[in-house]
Amino acid sequence: MKKIVLAAALLAAGVAQAQTGNSAFYAEGGYQFTKIDYFGPTADVGAIRGVLGWDLHPNVAAELMVNLGAGDDSIGNLGAKVKLKSATGVFIKPKYALNSQFEVFGRLGWASTKLKFSNANASAEDKGNDFAWGLGASYKFSKQWYGSVDYTNFYDKDGGKVDGVALSVGYRF
Repeated sequence: MKKIVLAAALLAAGVAQAQTGNSAFYAEGGYQFTKIDYFGPTADVGAIRGVLGWDLHPNVAAELMVNLGAGDDSIGNLGAKVKLKSATGVFIKPKYALNSQFEVFGRLGWASTKLKFSNANASAEDKGNDFAWGLGASYKFSKQWYGSVDYTNFYDKDGGKVDGVALSVGYRF
């Protein structure tokens, strides 16, 4: 009987936690203003971004991030266009709550970035993997909803760099 009561109490606590927005799981959606520096010439493109996260500890989370390109831009005077096809990454997110509503965080992880280049005659793709990092802040609107702004550097080697600033809205399950 004690086991049944204990199991019911744990289940009730889990349901109550999920209803108050204090779950360890969260999701974000937003827009990233992305800068692509490809051996000197730069382009500014956009991306739709999604993040799935899990709080491992009050000061550490694990995240999966996916960015999908939302437009292209010309690369300098080369007559070519570049588009961010995708930038995906896995991150450890150290974070610190400054008060009950405002939090600052960092991101450390690994990202894979795919670019598409095209001109009137041809197109080509390039892919790279690199250590990725970022910094940001979030503000809680309620127990479940929050907004955030952050900078993420996805790729920075071999003469190329892909980074950007994102505005997101998040929800805690």
